[in-house]
Amino acid sequence: MMLKNKILIGLVLLVVVLFTSLAFLFKLYKNEKEERKRFSNNVIAIVKDKSRQQELTVGELKDLYPKYDSIAKVLNIKTKHITNIIDTKYRFRDSVVTSTVLKTDSVSEKSYFTLKEKCYTFSGFIKKDSISFTNKEFKDNLTTFLYKDWEKKYLWGLFKFKPYYSSKIYSECMKDTISVINNIKIKE
Repeated sequence: MMLKNKILIGLVLLVVVLFTSLAFLFKLYKNEKEERKRFSNNVIAIVKDKSRQQELTVGELKDLYPKYDSIAKVLNIKTKHITNIIDTKYRFRDSVVTSTVLKTDSVSEKSYFTLKEKCYTFSGFIKKDSISFTNKEFKDNLTTFLYKDWEKKYLWGLFKFKPYYSSKIYSECMKDTISVINNIKIKE
């Protein structure tokens, strides 16, 4: 009887150890699967679609993009507190030509001017042979949209929708979107 109890207790302990190790391996597999998915999305974001959101850890951000880390330090923001970084390139170019005919005898000393438009203001003065700008001011409202989109894949006669995050930035002055250089989410 004693031998059967010892064998039974041994089998129960063996089953508990097996289930515990199985649960641990399953959790490890699940974490590795999420990491592979994250790395795959980051590769697509870097190579194909810059507006697609990358998901990086704080260490990866410091290694891959030291520029953002140094900007955060200048702004007194700790890198571990950053949740999203959206980097944009903004170039303002006005193609409207505004010209004024000047006669050489009409400009005697200095003529001051101010040009005010909806998005910018220029002011300065004109000497006999040169124009000097004393103030250049650009005003624009940028609206950043971070949204969820779905990648459509055709798999065995069925559509498979894989979600990802993307971003667009709208400029009120240009009445157009601005291209996104990087869209990074910091993973905790």
